[in-house]
Amino acid sequence: MTGIAPRHFAPSSFIWAELTRAELAAKRDAGALVVVPTGAIEQHGDFLPVETDTLLSAAVAELAASRVTRVEIVVAPAVSVGFSPHHLSHPGTISLRLETYLAVLSDTARSILDSGFPRVVFVNGHGGNSAPLRSLCAQMVTDGYAVGMVDYFAPGERDWLPLLKGALPRTGHACEQEAALTMALTSPEASERVQSAIRGLPARLVQPWIAPGHTDDPITAFGAGWPPIFQADDCGYFGDPAKATMENGALILEATVAGLAAYLEAFACTPLRLGTARDPATPKLAREIRGRT
Repeated sequence: MTGIAPRHFAPSSFIWAELTRAELAAKRDAGALVVVPTGAIEQHGDFLPVETDTLLSAAVAELAASRVTRVEIVVAPAVSVGFSPHHLSHPGTISLRLETYLAVLSDTARSILDSGFPRVVFVNGHGGNSAPLRSLCAQMVTDGYAVGMVDYFAPGERDWLPLLKGALPRTGHACEQEAALTMALTSPEASERVQSAIRGLPARLVQPWIAPGHTDDPITAFGAGWPPIFQADDCGYFGDPAKATMENGALILEATVAGLAAYLEAFACTPLRLGTARDPATPKLAREIRGRT
């Protein structure tokens, strides 16, 4: 998978890591929204790279940021390692403990906000990160820090879901959606390697938390929770990756990027409550990001 994707997907003016301190100070003074991608380094079957979740969250975040026109925006370096203990049976997975992951995210957001930027939004690409991120945002917002989160695929979901061709009509793991996006974002040679590797794979539609040979799934049926354990005997994917194509991936990517760009602009410009205020006459609001003049 060498050279699977370019380093960045947006011009340098949107990429925190490529700017100088003076350029970032100017972004801060302009009230830029800071986007922090976060993903995972974990097994994605035998056909997608272990960086898939981080690659997709960072790429979609950068592409979306480059379309934002109403406000200043900059994309910080991705928090590439996430909360992935349920994939540790397979080599290639690197997971932080829950408390470590939350500390890394919290320190990242505090560093940005304490330097004067008005708002941070984490753009997430890994299902295992979603619940920790939501809890962290609740704590930080009530503590007075303007920190939000969004799964990169959620804002455009109503537009890209109908594009799926396989038997799982949503995102899964190393699924049709992730395989198609990866092919759309990589070189033709890397895309062809993925295409060859997924050819003929059977759809896997039973959640990995269910033991082999058992089809009833009370966790899903009753809306309960259980981690999707991918043990050593597991195929490593959940979904229908064989139906993915680079051409359809380009369509899914466009809908995903457009949805996230629209969300980022709306999030930046919306007055939001912040902290705790016991005097009804003086409610607190997050510092608003003004539109460009």
